[in-house]
Amino acid sequence: MKVFISGQVGDKAVIRRAYAALRAAGHTITHDWTIDDPIAVTLENRTEAGRRAAKDLTGVVGCDVYILFSDNEKPGKGMYAELGAALALNETSGTPKLYIVGKLNHLSVFYLHPAIYHRGTIEEVITEITVAS
Repeated sequence: MKVFISGQVGDKAVIRRAYAALRAAGHTITHDWTIDDPIAVTLENRTEAGRRAAKDLTGVVGCDVYILFSDNEKPGKGMYAELGAALALNETSGTPKLYIVGKLNHLSVFYLHPAIYHRGTIEEVITEITVAS
């Protein structure tokens, strides 16, 4: 399966571990935004910021499975745009399959959309999507 993960920029280490576990289970990452330079540097360069936004959305559009980590301490920004894109795709095409992983910090009504599956850990998601693929 092709997978994209959204999360708070401060949680890159958690998301990197999830990407490693997904790869180990044979899945492909559509775009690994965690390897980019800090976003604060990027926002000073509008061209680079735009390039990154486009790559993130391309990653969402190209995935079979979209995952958002919701147990972040600080609210995110881009992760909610990515969730909106994934929800819109799911509504119009039936894909990607949508997961929210972790506690529902910073709860949004969109976290409760009926197309979204809630799981406590990334391992639960990996088990489900590995069996399905």
